[in-house]
Amino acid sequence: MDAHQLSRATRQPFMTPLRHKTVAIVDPLWVGHHPMYFCQFAASFLRAGVHVMGLCPDPLAAFRDLQNALGSELASDLGERTFFHTLPAGKAHFFQGRYESDPVRTILRWRTASDTLAAAEAESGMHADLVYFPYLDSYLRFLPFAAIPEILLNRPWSGLYLRNHHHGGSPSVKKSLLLRAKGDAILRSPLCRGVGVLDERFIPAMENYSGNTIIRYPDVTQSDLPATPYLPAMEIQRKAAGRKIIGIIGLERRKGLLTLLRTAALARQAGLPYYFVCAGTILLAQFTATEQAEIQAVRDGIASGEIRNVHFDPSLGRIKNEADYNFLFRTFDVVWAAYEGFEGSSGTLSKAAAFELPCLATAGECVGSRVESYRLGLTIPSGSAADALTAITHLLAHSDAAGQPLAPRFAAYREDHSSTRLDRILAELINSLT
Repeated sequence: MDAHQLSRATRQPFMTPLRHKTVAIVDPLWVGHHPMYFCQFAASFLRAGVHVMGLCPDPLAAFRDLQNALGSELASDLGERTFFHTLPAGKAHFFQGRYESDPVRTILRWRTASDTLAAAEAESGMHADLVYFPYLDSYLRFLPFAAIPEILLNRPWSGLYLRNHHHGGSPSVKKSLLLRAKGDAILRSPLCRGVGVLDERFIPAMENYSGNTIIRYPDVTQSDLPATPYLPAMEIQRKAAGRKIIGIIGLERRKGLLTLLRTAALARQAGLPYYFVCAGTILLAQFTATEQAEIQAVRDGIASGEIRNVHFDPSLGRIKNEADYNFLFRTFDVVWAAYEGFEGSSGTLSKAAAFELPCLATAGECVGSRVESYRLGLTIPSGSAADALTAITHLLAHSDAAGQPLAPRFAAYREDHSSTRLDRILAELINSLT
């Protein structure tokens, strides 16, 4: 039995005169954090009192995630308030490997979303009053026509826009052309009920360009822990043997993996009691041949016993369970958030605030600005292992670079990026439909 059959099994026909509002959540991607975001939005809309249609590549997984995320009271009538339907998975463009980089596939995604929604409505008897895109980017690129949503959906829509950083900088011909190529003219659609962004720095420019409401969304994360300990995390703690743990999960180039490994080498030379954890998967194709050799040398050193202050075992693969992820994350004494060449928001800061762990970040951009504003940790110049090691020493002493108490504003960050705040935003979105 698939997910939409599960929800249909207990639902009565929608025949009441005062029908509940219904939101269709549409996401063709089911990788990385997409399932988590999909579940968060579904749960929040349900808490707002509406019915939810979920269109995604894995409806069964989405239904189960939603069951686990909701309290027993809301989950008890989940089958009556939801309907899930399979949406064909998005495909990455062959040239850049990005999901939103193909002008042909962008219009096809709109068409597929429209056709799938029609099929889901016909099967369920529901009607979507609002279409919501948790990853709006896939429906924008290279499609600068504001009429597309009206032609293909013909109903109100909204979504979360993640990669909005091209709105920075001064007006110019180049920027104007870039905005058209990014497809942001769709934000001028008369059916758009506002758009959310995680990085609030460009809201004024986006509102000026689109003539629409742009809302700062919280970068919500989950902080639940598993019923039983995550064994790989227990093994890491055993190997750390009391040393302070500096950790990263997800070994992407943009997360500053190479700088972390070089920082570990400096700590090793200085005889400092630090243990550097590199967890999650790695895509070596992101690194040059020289960098790959550097990474392999670290792995060889760990295998031979020469390197004893680094954990690096990508063979474990992606941590599939968010609770297990949190169990490992909570073992860190310092969270490595020193992104390189990355402009956007990061749920890493939300997790750090949830567990009250200090962060090391690269100065500038969204992550660095928030770390400094909320005093969540310290920032360093991009790619500087020496500065990273100095900052780690301060963070472990709970002090800033001047030796003063760090005094992090974890509670304020949690409030600004809470599910409660997301609930308020989405409830207001639903109210705007009337």
